[in-house]
Amino acid sequence: MNVSVILPTYNERENLPTAVARLHQALAACGPYEIVVVDDDSPDRTWELAQALGEADPRIRCYRRTDRRGLSSAIVDGLSLATGRLLVVMDADLQHDTAVVPQLLQALDDAPVAVATRYAPGGGTGRWSKRRRLASTLATAACNLVLGVRTTDPMSGFFALRRPDFLAIVPRLNPRGYKILMELLHVLRPARIGEVPYHFAPRSAGESKLSGQVVWDFALSLAELATRRLVSARFLKYGLVGGSGVVVQFASFFLLWDRLASEHAATACAIATAAVSNYVINNLWTFRDRAHSGVGNVMRGLGLFLLVSGTGAMINHALTFYYHEQFAAPLWLAMAGGIAISTAWNYFLNRDLSWSGHARPE
Repeated sequence: MNVSVILPTYNERENLPTAVARLHQALAACGPYEIVVVDDDSPDRTWELAQALGEADPRIRCYRRTDRRGLSSAIVDGLSLATGRLLVVMDADLQHDTAVVPQLLQALDDAPVAVATRYAPGGGTGRWSKRRRLASTLATAACNLVLGVRTTDPMSGFFALRRPDFLAIVPRLNPRGYKILMELLHVLRPARIGEVPYHFAPRSAGESKLSGQVVWDFALSLAELATRRLVSARFLKYGLVGGSGVVVQFASFFLLWDRLASEHAATACAIATAAVSNYVINNLWTFRDRAHSGVGNVMRGLGLFLLVSGTGAMINHALTFYYHEQFAAPLWLAMAGGIAISTAWNYFLNRDLSWSGHARPE
């Protein structure tokens, strides 16, 4: 097999036949090829249509994922299943121009990665608003700075690479979030990136993949890559939840102060409220792939979380005054050190104890 094209899909039933037909036309002169559809168990049964297309044409294969969802992991699964020497990734929503696929493949003659770009001369973003173009420009600049590579479109979902290169780096990939190309460039570190301009077409059917969760995933992924994985996206989430707990604690205290007529009672209730709030958000967001469900599991998880967080608070207090009194460190600096160490303590123990269950694939 010479070429494998990976099409990750979710509710693309209306677009898939046209996308496949256009690919057949574009790949006609590219030698033997296959089209691998990776569908995340779409409610509109895109997988069913892909299977029917595969029955009529053996060059089309469908992998229906029922145990996980996520664009990046779907792409990695598709690339892993592919048998072609050259691999192409693109969307099935008709926004990527299939006519440039042969140019992408040709660009691999001189570079390990070829990117279809909206921002090189000859490319375009179509009907994007000024706000979306500005946001994309800023995100592109941030990506290039963090990744240490130069490409005009590091967040493109339309790219190609050689199969041996992918197989060499797949164990080091972290397929989370929306923009897998960022991860591939970070791990592969290509000396050169081929670029092929194309015009990003407006979506004619289905729903856009861009959402608030996508923006969050992008920001967290970028922060993780910026620290060379020293700080994980999950740890960043845990830290953000901890910050929200501070807000909840202060808000609860001032709401309860007058009603309870006791600073000590109001403080105790505020701390408890913040702790429960932190547990709930961590369970639903930070550790959502291993979230507790059912009353028994939730109560057990909450108990472990409070136990770990309580010991973390004692460690924080002890270290703060140890550094302040033994080394004459300014109180604010000693407190910052205590917070940093106790946060790490809380995170790793909660990860390995409170949420120790096997992660569910996303």
